[in-house]
Amino acid sequence: MPLALRKQEPRAAFRGRALRNALLFVLLASSLGAGCGVKRSVRVPVSQKVLEAKSATLDELLSLISSYDAKLTTLSSSSLKVSFTSGKVESGKLQEYRSAPGYVLLKRPDALRLNIQNPLTKTTIVELASQGDDFFLWYPRENKFFVGRNSVREFDLEGSQNSPVFSARPIHIFEAILPYRLPPEPGMRIAMEEDRDAGAKYYVVSFFDAVGQDRLRPLRRLWFERSALAVVKQVTFAKDGSITSSIRYADLVSVGGLLLPHSIHIERPADGYFLDLQVKSWRVNPDIPETAFMLSPPPAAQRITLKEKTKSP
Repeated sequence: MPLALRKQEPRAAFRGRALRNALLFVLLASSLGAGCGVKRSVRVPVSQKVLEAKSATLDELLSLISSYDAKLTTLSSSSLKVSFTSGKVESGKLQEYRSAPGYVLLKRPDALRLNIQNPLTKTTIVELASQGDDFFLWYPRENKFFVGRNSVREFDLEGSQNSPVFSARPIHIFEAILPYRLPPEPGMRIAMEEDRDAGAKYYVVSFFDAVGQDRLRPLRRLWFERSALAVVKQVTFAKDGSITSSIRYADLVSVGGLLLPHSIHIERPADGYFLDLQVKSWRVNPDIPETAFMLSPPPAAQRITLKEKTKSP
């Protein structure tokens, strides 16, 4: 047999095998398509909030924040339920306290009065008032009247082991319910992005402080649920970027033309506590005198000034 003919035989065999493989692939694909199918349509439930998501610009969202600040000056509720949990998640142990009823009064820029009551007797368990950096707390069980400052990071509680936990400051509660407005400043930077989960779509507005020429420090982040264009989550940050508070708002109800939450969940990881506020109804802009935020020590009460804990050398 000539040499040229022997060289052509492997090429012909290769072509034959390739043709057979191609025919087998076509037959296999056809059988799958006719039998079990290579694709199918699946109906996926879509949340109504996703379907009703509205569009808004950053300027419109900032205007919405400003309108709440202008329209809402005082707020009160006599149908409050408070649940408190102390401890840090990292410790693996949390201390839950029994839920208790009470009432709350708030007035801009920073005044708060909170009374927590015994569920059975309706007598006061603890009462506090706060204006600016000063707060006052009365603990009837021991008839102790505490005076402190909201800005103090940690108190020296020597001799007060059986007294109320002071990690939850009045200003924390005020800023969760009536967050202060962040006015535009030269160093302020604001950004907007979109976010979503299975239940809703969101606009996330972040506020930053310019530190130097090329760095930003986070201040606050707000999640706007887009079907209602209302804030449903708020996160604030410390100077080192750690989270100081994470707050969720739920059960939004229109009161006086404003969407207000009937459920507020506050997490303060550095302070080591969780606070849940459940409200049946709000009164918008009631007439609250300044005297409502003044708490005086009852007769014979022991007055204790809470001092800032000094750092160990």
